[in-house]
Amino acid sequence: MAILERLPTRERLLRMGIQVDSGLCVICGREMEKRNHLFLGCVYAKHLWGSIRSLCSLSRNVGSWGQELDWALSHLKGKSLIVLILKLAWSCFVYSVWEERNFRLFRGKGRLLKWFRYALEEEILARWML
Repeated sequence: MAILERLPTRERLLRMGIQVDSGLCVICGREMEKRNHLFLGCVYAKHLWGSIRSLCSLSRNVGSWGQELDWALSHLKGKSLIVLILKLAWSCFVYSVWEERNFRLFRGKGRLLKWFRYALEEEILARWML
């Protein structure tokens, strides 16, 4: 859904004529909540993805959503262990950012980035063990 830009972000809801309190990102409150911003334009998500990449020993700088998606499509091919781990990390990252967005939107409180990274690491490990 995220890759196809089908998630109901605030910007997308406004385009469909659905009223929302604000069009700003629920996580950082700095820019319009669009897919590209939410997943790698938002400082929170960018920092989280950078942390995940450093855990996987990827040292290049974090780019935009489009740059990271292009990188993933060209490098995450095959069935090697690192490729499987990175694919899992990418899907867990996207899911976790969306979950945090909904947590803040519907519960009115956010979780600390430190906790968020820990939860993401646990999710990756849990899925890996299946």
